[in-house]
Amino acid sequence: MDRVGKVSWRRFEKFLTTAGCKFKSQEGSHRVFCASGYTRSVRRNRYLWALYDFANSIILIVFLFYFSQWLVVDSHKPDWWFNATLIVSSLLFIVTAPIIGQRLDTTRRKLSGLRRATTLMFIAYAATSVVVLFAPTHVLLAVVLFTAALYFFVISFIFYTPMINDISDDTNRGYVSGLGQGFNYAGQVIGLLVTLPFATGALYLFGSAGRPQTLLPATILFGLFALPMMLWFTEKETPSLVEKIRVRDEYANIFRTIGHIASNRNLVFLLLGYFLFSDALLTFANNFPLFLENVHGASDAVKTYLTTGILTLSAIGSILFGKISDKRGSKRTLLWLLLCWSMLFPIIAFAPSFKLVVVACLIAGLFFGAVWGVSRAMVAELTHRSVEASSFTFYILAERFATLIGPLTWSTVLVGTASLGKVSYSYAILSMGLLVFISFFFIRKIQEG
Repeated sequence: MDRVGKVSWRRFEKFLTTAGCKFKSQEGSHRVFCASGYTRSVRRNRYLWALYDFANSIILIVFLFYFSQWLVVDSHKPDWWFNATLIVSSLLFIVTAPIIGQRLDTTRRKLSGLRRATTLMFIAYAATSVVVLFAPTHVLLAVVLFTAALYFFVISFIFYTPMINDISDDTNRGYVSGLGQGFNYAGQVIGLLVTLPFATGALYLFGSAGRPQTLLPATILFGLFALPMMLWFTEKETPSLVEKIRVRDEYANIFRTIGHIASNRNLVFLLLGYFLFSDALLTFANNFPLFLENVHGASDAVKTYLTTGILTLSAIGSILFGKISDKRGSKRTLLWLLLCWSMLFPIIAFAPSFKLVVVACLIAGLFFGAVWGVSRAMVAELTHRSVEASSFTFYILAERFATLIGPLTWSTVLVGTASLGKVSYSYAILSMGLLVFISFFFIRKIQEG
């Protein structure tokens, strides 16, 4: 038999906190811990939650990568056709998301809403795949279906993101958020690698050859990896709400909800800062391939390998800095990440050689996913549970607005410095660094404790 030895009280307390227990009180040398409402299903729920992020990242990256090229390159449509799908889905989300978030704060039934959004998303993506494969001349129909799929994709996060409060607490929220973000980037890498043989013609299913072959496998993978969350994630039962939904009243109540959120000074500063740094990072990421090709003449193979390396490091960085934020504090960790980005943008912009660009981008990959993982955990920390879903809705809205304003900022700088040639990209990247630096001061105003 194994020998039973002594365990120090510090080590035992670490075990209790890891298991989900919280310190309650102390009398003399007697310290009391409790785990009210704690069940063994919490750990399982965490990995199901992260697996869902893995699933939806597969389908998103594959469709953004290959559907866009099928639409613009293969179907010979102008670039604005693809950009229109992003803009229209964002506008639909902006109009409807506040009501959905508000209703969710009342019903608190996140899992049922996620199931509905996921089902509609799967149907829309599958229908898009079928049209592209078997009726490639019906381009407008494919665009409409893809726009609907993007809309349901974003809507799903209204139900998905607030679940972080159900599967974490103050001791591990950063790690859990980073875990989900890490699974997200891992899904993007797997999605690109798995569908690559279909894109090159090494594997063929049926219908149109080439890029359309990638869409249906990605949809099937999404369904397979999302299904465990739909079936086995457990949520606390809440009473059914029989109150009818009155759209006019719901829109009227939005202003009351906005006022409630605006009264939370810390949350307002976080959302303002998030708007700026997510604006900068997403705009840079979307224009990264163009920067590599137009400035450094990188081939498609080099761009693919570099992007895969960055995404892999993003997955690692998300989990690593999630752990760090639990120990050092979310605000301190996020400020450090933003400072790193403020320094990396000028290095990438004016690097004298492509090798230095590669090194700087790989280092930046460690910080890329971590920014979203830590900021998401901060929203959970700063928001009141009564407006939990609405707070996360505005968090997502800030990112949606960034996808509208960010490209405009980038394009304005490029046009204004076009006479300088390739250097215009350097100034565009530098402007993104300035946005991140400004966001640093908003995050700094958040009061801890």
